[in-house]
Amino acid sequence: MKGESLCVLQVVSNLDVGGAQEVVRTLAENLEKAGCRSVVCAFKDGPLRVEIERLGIPVEILPQRRHSILSLPLFALDMLRLRRAFLALVNKHGVDVIQTHLLRSLDFLVLSLRLASSVLVFWTFHNARFELREEHLARHRWSFKMKHRGYRFLYRLCGRWVNRFIAVSENVKTSVLESLPGIPEGRIITICNSVDASRYGDRARRDDLRRELGLGEDDRVVAVVATLKEQKGHRFLLDALPKVVKQYPDLKVLFIGGGELGDALQSRTLGLGLENYVHFLGNRGDVPALLAASDYFILPSLWEGLPMALAEAMASGLPVIATRVSGTSQVVVHAETGLLVPPGDSDELSFAMLKLLSNPARAAEMGAAARRRVEVHFSAQAQAREYAALFTQELNPRKTSAKADPSYQGDRV
Repeated sequence: MKGESLCVLQVVSNLDVGGAQEVVRTLAENLEKAGCRSVVCAFKDGPLRVEIERLGIPVEILPQRRHSILSLPLFALDMLRLRRAFLALVNKHGVDVIQTHLLRSLDFLVLSLRLASSVLVFWTFHNARFELREEHLARHRWSFKMKHRGYRFLYRLCGRWVNRFIAVSENVKTSVLESLPGIPEGRIITICNSVDASRYGDRARRDDLRRELGLGEDDRVVAVVATLKEQKGHRFLLDALPKVVKQYPDLKVLFIGGGELGDALQSRTLGLGLENYVHFLGNRGDVPALLAASDYFILPSLWEGLPMALAEAMASGLPVIATRVSGTSQVVVHAETGLLVPPGDSDELSFAMLKLLSNPARAAEMGAAARRRVEVHFSAQAQAREYAALFTQELNPRKTSAKADPSYQGDRV
């Protein structure tokens, strides 16, 4: 190791509000407690930077890539420029381990650093549908098939030089194995996304925040924390609401998060006559307080990895409704900590909402059970120890290091 303790560089595409970014923040904070130094690196600044730096963790912003691979000479110059910047960071902070999140093509650039330094590289897969999709190529959709095949080939080819693939749930691990045949199963390890439960459940500002949002003291409040994009399935929740608000006119739904579908979802809300029931709050920096001010949580996703927002809601003691997609069934125990419904099924979603709303006592029991489940199985401190043990073992597989705790065997489900 280059410094007094193992140094981990967490690399993410941007520091906007999002699930993967929250994973980076949580992991960096708790790796420090597990005996590892942390540095966070991104290609685009964002609101999460202030929060990370407040923890005393250095944040580095690298220049964004300017050219597509379709302009090959300029693309190559871009890559060389970014590679030099990465190497400078490795030397500046004495980096031992680089862990990437949501980088796609830049995963391969980071891997190339192994040729010029002794760093270890870990690729993290946050989503069951991790591969390149058409919506990622807004300007060059015609090149999708070519790029998709290229990504698959490169991931399979370069996978042998990555120290480990990390999947954030067992479902994601299965998806990676199916999408990248030939990658040995032993090269992929599952470490579940986790949360620091101590950050959630503080209801001190509950009444004040409700008043600020124009909510009544007795309103039934549902929180939805998710980027406004196709994956998160907001439109199916909107379609489910008319049946529900007929029976519960005091219902209020908070859409927390921004995104590309904001205008379309607001138009759909107006078309369904739900403007008095659905509040679009945009990106917020006070999600723990908003969850504490809510009574229920819904995540109607069409696909996932292991959603941080769901674990955060459970840590807040909220009964949850989620779709039965990758990762969610690893977090939610159906009929114990919440309810699981099929994805894209508005009728089942409205039925589940009515079931919880009609039995507040049972809903409260589910919320308490949800909190206990997160504390036992999805602890950020345990997750960090698991990562620290993995990194230490890969750095020095024959010796036990006193700088990180390798004895932790995990309590994942």
